Amino acid sequence: MIDTLFRYRDQSRLALHAFVVMPDHLHALLTPASDQTIERCVQLIKGDLWQDGYHAHRLTNASDYQNQFRYIANNPIRKNYPDYPHVHTAYENRLDAIPTHLKVEPCS
Repeated sequence: MIDTLFRYRDQSRLALHAFVVMPDHLHALLTPASDQTIERCVQLIKGDLWQDGYHAHRLTNASDYQNQFRYIANNPIRKNYPDYPHVHTAYENRLDAIPTHLKVEPCS
């Protein structure tokens, strides 16, 4: 599943900001490429491996982004999987930065 996430990221179909692949579900923080929809990105990622359905959450600002990023990173801890290896923190050098439209502009 992680290879699949990075394959579509490397093909520029999406920007991948965070993820965790849990035993029974996936959380991913991503930005579809300009020629992709979120529905198409989910279809690419899930293929025939996972159940139907997903929940999309449109980010509205940098604070929302950070909250979702932390939620994803902490999901294994909440589910009692200490030292869980299938989380984005093990792949930080391959993740995309926060989308520019969500960045907080410094105060002058």
